[in-house]
Amino acid sequence: MAPVVAVLPSPDGVQVQVLSIDREPVSVDERSDHVLARRAALGDRTAFAEIFARHAAALYRLAVRMLDGDHQAAEDAVQEALTKAWLQIDGFRGDASLRTWLFRLTANECHNSRRRRRPIPIDDDLITALTPDSAPSAEDAMGGRSLLEALDLALRELPWRQRATWLLREVEGLSYDETATALSTTSTVVRGQLHRARATLAVRMARWR
Repeated sequence: MAPVVAVLPSPDGVQVQVLSIDREPVSVDERSDHVLARRAALGDRTAFAEIFARHAAALYRLAVRMLDGDHQAAEDAVQEALTKAWLQIDGFRGDASLRTWLFRLTANECHNSRRRRRPIPIDDDLITALTPDSAPSAEDAMGGRSLLEALDLALRELPWRQRATWLLREVEGLSYDETATALSTTSTVVRGQLHRARATLAVRMARWR
């Protein structure tokens, strides 16, 4: 995994610290995320560094797949999300878990990045059924492509919200309510998006069963 560097600015805009997920966590204590968030809100950079160590890898994992494998764009999105987290941590009230809040910031940054690169939105209903020409060949299924590569390609064909819903629910293990919070929607919408994503992926991945 490529490193993600977080620059933590002070309220006056001065950059004060650089962290990387390539090193060991700052602390090995068992303080909860909520305690760390409260300490970070008081300006405790060590507490925020521990938050970073706990969650940056998952944020980066989400961002890479939401941005079609573009590692630089994913690093930028996570950097922006963590910078906003540092600057806005005093506004975190604990209504959702800190992890969910960080996923929400990252998802928003990924969405903004995709919108800048793709100004014309594509409606979820426009996704087409798998055609014979687009189906993977037997050679691909037998060894030309790995299962993970095939899954990444299939995920890239999903509409943004379906992809984000599937990743947060199936990969990161968020509940329906947590996923809804992270994506600023409702659990009912999440269930619908997840059903559609699963159905599409089942077709795309049929040859790898």
